[in-house]
Amino acid sequence: MSYSQQRSEPHVVSRVAETISPWVRLETVTAVMPGATAPEVYHALAQADYVHVLGLHVSNNLVLVRQYRPVLDRWTLEMPGGLREADEPPAETARREVEEETGLAVKELIPLMENFADNGRMTNRAFGFFALVEGELGSTEIGVEASFVPCDRIGAMAADGTLAVPAQIGLLYLAGRHEGVRRICVELGLGEPPWMRDQSGPT
Repeated sequence: MSYSQQRSEPHVVSRVAETISPWVRLETVTAVMPGATAPEVYHALAQADYVHVLGLHVSNNLVLVRQYRPVLDRWTLEMPGGLREADEPPAETARREVEEETGLAVKELIPLMENFADNGRMTNRAFGFFALVEGELGSTEIGVEASFVPCDRIGAMAADGTLAVPAQIGLLYLAGRHEGVRRICVELGLGEPPWMRDQSGPT
């Protein structure tokens, strides 16, 4: 019996990757789980890192993009973002995606998040940023439509599923608590980040 077979702590025995598209690899992971002696087989999707951007325009509106998602067979409303190219710094990806999808320029960029996109079935990481943006809307990507949304509407959109990407919803919370984002909101005359205010009203 080999040393790896005698180990009691969980560990990966092997990892084999198969390219199934220009964007995705299927990884077959054989691992010994906690309390087990025999290995089990798991599968994961390996792909480029995700980059999400919560964009606040100098006009005091948030920026969303509408696009068709064939896997879901539906149009979605999302924050600007996309896939990180190779070893491209995530901040550069954020600036590039904002420009390509919205036509807007980033004045200030604040990192908010770096974690795993999905810790059970995917191996890539997710990066999140806040961006203060300026300029006129005008996407250069076919099929992507950018629009402004009032800050005080975004909470309801997250609650009813109109904005449905969990990592992007999480950016609202992280941005609302970030000192740099709060400073920008004060400078724009917004006071507290308006998406963090209680919009429920009297009951």
